[in-house]
Amino acid sequence: MSGPATLADALAEVAGRSSHRPAVVAGDRTLTYAELLRRADRLAAGLTGRAATVARCAADVAVTVVAATIADVPLLVGDARAADDERDRARSLFRADRLVTGDGDRLTVEGLTVAGFAGLDGFAGGDGPVGLGLSTSGSEGWPKCVERPWPAVTANARAFAAALELAPGEVVACTTPPHHSYALCGGIVTTLVAGGTYVALDQRPGPRTVADAVDGHRVAVLLSVPLLYRWFSTAGLATRHRPRLCVSAGAPLPPEDRRRWVEAVGWRIGEHYGTSEHGMLTLDTESVAGSVGRPVAGVTLTVDPAPGPGDVLVSCAGPPARVHAAEPPPGPAGHGPQPTGDVGRLDADGRLHLLGRRGGTLNVAGNKVPAAEVEDALRAFPAVRDCAVVGAPGPGGAQEVVAFVETARELDHRALYAFLHGRLAAYKVPARVVVVDRLPRNVNGKLLRSELLRGLAAGTWR
Repeated sequence: MSGPATLADALAEVAGRSSHRPAVVAGDRTLTYAELLRRADRLAAGLTGRAATVARCAADVAVTVVAATIADVPLLVGDARAADDERDRARSLFRADRLVTGDGDRLTVEGLTVAGFAGLDGFAGGDGPVGLGLSTSGSEGWPKCVERPWPAVTANARAFAAALELAPGEVVACTTPPHHSYALCGGIVTTLVAGGTYVALDQRPGPRTVADAVDGHRVAVLLSVPLLYRWFSTAGLATRHRPRLCVSAGAPLPPEDRRRWVEAVGWRIGEHYGTSEHGMLTLDTESVAGSVGRPVAGVTLTVDPAPGPGDVLVSCAGPPARVHAAEPPPGPAGHGPQPTGDVGRLDADGRLHLLGRRGGTLNVAGNKVPAAEVEDALRAFPAVRDCAVVGAPGPGGAQEVVAFVETARELDHRALYAFLHGRLAAYKVPARVVVVDRLPRNVNGKLLRSELLRGLAAGTWR
């Protein structure tokens, strides 16, 4: 795991040896290591304050991230699919005062003024060096921003590269958008510190695109999510070249999908577990069914009560992440093992097996969807008196967002969906809205989401 201390130093070392080696490939754009470093140096010269950018292209994101490490300024990487209110809320939490934008040829920095949000005057937890900011749902309530120090981001990426056994010049392809921690930290930064080539497949991650990329770039490691591996298994991936490892993350890989993948495609597949707050935590390279693998270097995972089932706790080497949220998190931030919000167990060989999620966060095709955020948006619609959001199996077994609403008057579904699309990212908008006379509650008034799920399974709700 030894190597240059910073991401920029790692790039400079590769550029010094292999300046024309491709660093990032995104569609028809290819940045060599020399060009990536040159653009990042130019951008860093004008980068000050607390910056934000929108992740529309992996190449621009890579340049901006490297520039931020050179300038040693914090950088929030936002979701290009988010609604304006969502992006402004995240920037407000992060206190961003600069915006990095690009047109494909050059990146520019401009002053940023963000409208204030009630209750978001801001809590910034933890002290320490500045770093990479990502929006995250957390286990409950509104999203928050986490800011992981640049040295921690680089060290964790180097540990993940070692776990992947990445060699200089090897190619990593990823199908998830570059604002995801999986793609940004596990893909882009990890590949760059190892001196490899990152190929972005997030724009058209279908079987034909993936197969062409595997052959055209001789992909060594494929990073994707369970939903797409299911699609690839059904459609088939006819290639001449075989990646040496496929990694599934974002949600547990169902046993049936693993079996179908092995029978239909036959490429070695393992699972990875990570969080926006802590980075890449585990990797399974042994294809052990149900396991997300052992911790990478610098990460300690425990389960309380041990060995589980229980709450998964994580401790990472180096300075902790800062939390930017409307309210302080419970307990002392950054001291001792931190809860991940997941439930799991450790087997006799130290592998982690995930069993579920604490709190009200849904996992939709690898995207975290806070139920409370969707419920708040629903309640803002005039006809909705009360509501509840659950995650339920949809077509093909993937989880989808289902909303149950009590109404004050007749519900105009078309108007409701237009209203929600103006406030939420598309993947957060409920796939189904079910109108009920009254939401099920116990004698203490607590919502019984289990009754809603049971009714869905029985076909009671239409």
